[in-house]
Amino acid sequence: MSRAATDAELALARRLAPQLSWQGARVEEGGQFHRVLLGNEQAVIRMARTPQASAAMPRSVALHRAVSERLAWQVPTALGPIATDAQGLAAVAMRYIPGTAHPPHRGDARILRRVVDALAEVELDTLRPLLAEPFAFGGPWTTERRQASHDALPLELRPAALTLWEQLPELAQVPPGLVHGDLAGHNMHWVNGELIGILDWDLAAAWDPALNTAYLCLWHGQDLIDQVAPDPGQARRARIWLGLMSLERFSDAIARTDHPRLDKLLRKIGPRLRMAAAAAARG
Repeated sequence: MSRAATDAELALARRLAPQLSWQGARVEEGGQFHRVLLGNEQAVIRMARTPQASAAMPRSVALHRAVSERLAWQVPTALGPIATDAQGLAAVAMRYIPGTAHPPHRGDARILRRVVDALAEVELDTLRPLLAEPFAFGGPWTTERRQASHDALPLELRPAALTLWEQLPELAQVPPGLVHGDLAGHNMHWVNGELIGILDWDLAAAWDPALNTAYLCLWHGQDLIDQVAPDPGQARRARIWLGLMSLERFSDAIARTDHPRLDKLLRKIGPRLRMAAAAAARG
């Protein structure tokens, strides 16, 4: 959702980047942890939503800088120091990355494969202090969370879910690589079919590299998995992770208090769970 910037937000932008014009600036509200103010093609203002996001901003800024030095694509980096708004929440001016999201359900597998390969080549040792933990977004699959999800699933989907949860110990043993955490939609900016930049590295973790294939193919099309994954083992694990992502969506939905349409969600994720469980069973 986009809206006009408030007077306070405009004042913050002018304080952080006074050399730029912010006339007619708008705020993108879609991020869970941050709002983003856009008004020109030189900088954006990233504004924390919560004290927790404020506390994490120094790590985020350092991580974006470190990743930008390791990849060929543009990564937004800070243009100045972190400041606080009137509520004491952190904000920072970051480099504007041109482009828009790629249309969903299709894509160039060669470009996507280059992304997977480039992330696999990044040395993790110096990045580790800046990375998030695996499952940082939704939390780990605790016994209680699995049980609640299992009990809420239709009977016919429970065997597939159990098969997928049984894969977690094996997946945890995979040698880790740099995993972005959400390679989809507006986190990847394209211009005329060329990938220009990769944004929003806050959830990047040292994790199973097959997750990068899973995220990319969730957006661009699951029929591309075998072309994007570097080998059959990663292709299999990407399919398993897509099933586990569907279970995460279901777990989040049943925890909500606004009565989401579970029937609609189940029609969407049911086939994904079965396909993922079939991939797991193939070994």
